[in-house]
Amino acid sequence: MKRQRRYRVLGGVLGVLLLAGTVPGLLTWRDLAPLPRTLPPKGAAAVPQLLASDGTPLTRSRDGRFNRYAERPLSAIPTLVREAFVTSEDRRYWRHGGVDWRARFTAIWQNLEAGHVVRGASTIGEQAARILTPRPRTYWSHWLAGIEAGRLIDRFGHGRVLEFYLNQVPYGGRRRGVVQAARYYFGRDVSALAPAEQLALAVLVRSPVHYDPARHPRALRRAVDDLAARMRAHDVIGNTELRAVRRSAITPGREALPVAAGPFVAYARSRLRALGLPPQGPVRTTLDAGLERMVQRLLRTRLKALSDRGVENAAALVVDNRTGAILAWAVAPARGAADLDPVLVPRQPGSTLKPFLYALAMERLGWQPDTVLRDGPLATRLGGGVHDYRNYSGHYYGRASLRYALGNSLNIPAVETARAAGVAPFLDLLHRLGMSALDRNAQHYGPALAIGDGPVPLLQLTQAYSALARHGRFLPLHVLADAPVPRARDELRPDVTSLIASILSDPDARSAEFGDASVLDLPQATAVKTGTSSNYHDAWTMGFDDRYTVGVWMGRLKGGDMDRITGSAGPALVLRSIFARLRKYQPYAGLWRSPRLRRVAVCERIGPGPCVERHDWHVPDTVVVARRSAAPRARIARPLTGETLAIDPRIDRDEQVYVFRLAGLPAAARITWYLDGRLLGRTHAPDFDWQLAPGSHRLRVQVGLADGTGAFGLGPVTFKVE
Repeated sequence: MKRQRRYRVLGGVLGVLLLAGTVPGLLTWRDLAPLPRTLPPKGAAAVPQLLASDGTPLTRSRDGRFNRYAERPLSAIPTLVREAFVTSEDRRYWRHGGVDWRARFTAIWQNLEAGHVVRGASTIGEQAARILTPRPRTYWSHWLAGIEAGRLIDRFGHGRVLEFYLNQVPYGGRRRGVVQAARYYFGRDVSALAPAEQLALAVLVRSPVHYDPARHPRALRRAVDDLAARMRAHDVIGNTELRAVRRSAITPGREALPVAAGPFVAYARSRLRALGLPPQGPVRTTLDAGLERMVQRLLRTRLKALSDRGVENAAALVVDNRTGAILAWAVAPARGAADLDPVLVPRQPGSTLKPFLYALAMERLGWQPDTVLRDGPLATRLGGGVHDYRNYSGHYYGRASLRYALGNSLNIPAVETARAAGVAPFLDLLHRLGMSALDRNAQHYGPALAIGDGPVPLLQLTQAYSALARHGRFLPLHVLADAPVPRARDELRPDVTSLIASILSDPDARSAEFGDASVLDLPQATAVKTGTSSNYHDAWTMGFDDRYTVGVWMGRLKGGDMDRITGSAGPALVLRSIFARLRKYQPYAGLWRSPRLRRVAVCERIGPGPCVERHDWHVPDTVVVARRSAAPRARIARPLTGETLAIDPRIDRDEQVYVFRLAGLPAAARITWYLDGRLLGRTHAPDFDWQLAPGSHRLRVQVGLADGTGAFGLGPVTFKVE
């Protein structure tokens, strides 16, 4: 019986021991992280690094769990850095298999004596395991990290694990690895650090805040000297290296990116997501780093010069016409109002849409550069009021050939052209050229679309201008060098775009409004068009030759007016400088001339004087569609039907006069004015001053010809005075 009892007790003890060993073993097996196949694990890069076309880094990604874009092989990391880390973190690293049991038991004893944790004794292998699998800092996680460290060293070896650790060890500022840390704390590559700074990398991992070289230089210096003394005591370095560490300075600094292109980077990343392209390492973009820096500098300089005139924001794009690649995407200041990117924000384009309108008229109506258009007072009803169209100078030329109407950016001929060619076909052309921001129907915009009554972002406008430069072939602009590019498609006739380029590059064609020796007259022939939106909210200058298209915008993203800043007064100088730089490194590409164009004798006109005889280019064999005469029929120009006039209570009623006005009258006509069926008066002039009177009214006019050959009536026009 006693023997049986002893056997039962012994069996129970063995069972308890077996159970005590099995349960932790099972828990350990359950909680161990799977061993990675590579260091760092493949697919660990969450955000790709973006590079300029020449390999210049545009980003230094700190997103994701691992550093994948500032890694160095162990052999490329300075020896002193490697030895400093081993001495500081794990002196017997090369002699143990993942856990330094001597250091661990010493740490346990010191912690028990102190009553709290004063030493961790984590090896480099255990820290590498925690980088791979972050866990709360508990004794259990410490136990697991020790086992995982042994497995890592067993699979990859001491050298590869140390390399992983030095490339992934965390620092302040979300930096990982000694390469990122060297740039962040000292503004230099790790290979260019002084001996003391190399040791500082090993010190900083202990406490990035306490040893920050910019904030606590003395604390860092003491810790570096202490580490150097320990390295000498363990014969890791000799006296020569010790003296070099103590004599060398620790100089804090921050390394900036070679080119700051935040807005471009944001757009490039959005395109990566939209195209569903999985990043396979760094992503090469189309950006020209040197050109980008230069354009940014030009924008900043120009903004500074115009700061007292209310100009707060600017943006510029440079495009390679052959490929549709965006070479520069510059924004100034770098961060706009509410972080808006002015390249992507729709803004009123002013007169920059006119070249596309006249190209449409040439295609649909058979117009030529010498086609004569009317330029005179024009008003349209807008709600209960009237909108008067006028040219920038306030001057009307009476008649203007298409060449002069486009070159001088005259507004009334453009509105009349929109009516003749059709607003719907015009809007359709703009859509086909990529201006999707114009998302309302043709009735909403009306003929005012010709002078920019519809917001367009700089990106879409530059894209459309590059189609003009590409002889009418539309190609979506792109920023990813290796992404597939759609085929170009024909949207405008090449001979027509050649005529448009000829007009936009002709200094004589714009001299009436812009003067001789204009800032738009570049040294080599370049097609240039400006635009200014209402109340000087936006100023644009667009330009192209056969190789490049450039678009520049200036304005105020937060709203408000600039102080009379036009396209020629603001962004034009930037465009000139960009083309000067482009042509410094690439030969001038010229402006292509279609072989279909024929040189013919024409007589072009602007103003009431005689026409100017010259030779101009024509598209041959065109059929001219009937259009409205340059001298329109007589009509009542003011007031318009449905117009509502307002009496100002602050002004004496007797002083409030409204001018009735006629347009298109034959010379020396006799005019009789009738209001509400009663005779108002007779004049030979097309104007009549009328004192405002409240109520609803009907205006009618009888016109008699001076030679007595006949008479005709105009009206009635109904309007109200409130």
